[in-house]
Amino acid sequence: SAIRLVRARHPLLGRGGDDRVIPLDLDLERGERSLLVSGPNAGGKTVLLKTVGLLTLMTHFGILPTLGEGSVIPLLDAIFTGIGDDQSIENDLSTFSARVEVLKEILEKASSRSMILLDEIGSGTDPSEGEALAGAVIDALTERGSLNIFTTHYAGLKTIAGQREGVVNGSLGFDPVRLEPTYRFE
Repeated sequence: SAIRLVRARHPLLGRGGDDRVIPLDLDLERGERSLLVSGPNAGGKTVLLKTVGLLTLMTHFGILPTLGEGSVIPLLDAIFTGIGDDQSIENDLSTFSARVEVLKEILEKASSRSMILLDEIGSGTDPSEGEALAGAVIDALTERGSLNIFTTHYAGLKTIAGQREGVVNGSLGFDPVRLEPTYRFE
């Protein structure tokens, strides 16, 4: 596997014995370089990204990660993230231009041994333009061979997995009866 997380838990969630935390099971095979994660708003997509990144960093720094037996964390040269909003009046950066700066740095520096975690890739601009930009970034990073996890609500990006080798879809569930997220990754 390129990465396998078994019963992964963000170390800050569930402290004090809260059993409502749903553990994450995620398995990307070696040929699967990009995972596109969709799901409901407030359904856990950003928590998934942060959990993967934090547990990977913990492992690299020799800190025992909150993972189950059988987990596999790859040896990486860098982890790049685009989570949150870095807009700045002082630096004349809108939400979109701040995100483009992050993408530019990633595309300049990431290698085949890097991990890239991008939340809501392509957002912050016209949806059709953002989706096109996101598709190009996904193509470039998948071709480069980095290990990538992207969250998205763009329907067009979800179809990339069936069209491009190395790209797979995943989602966080939603219970249509109770009308709430399940926080289970599939």
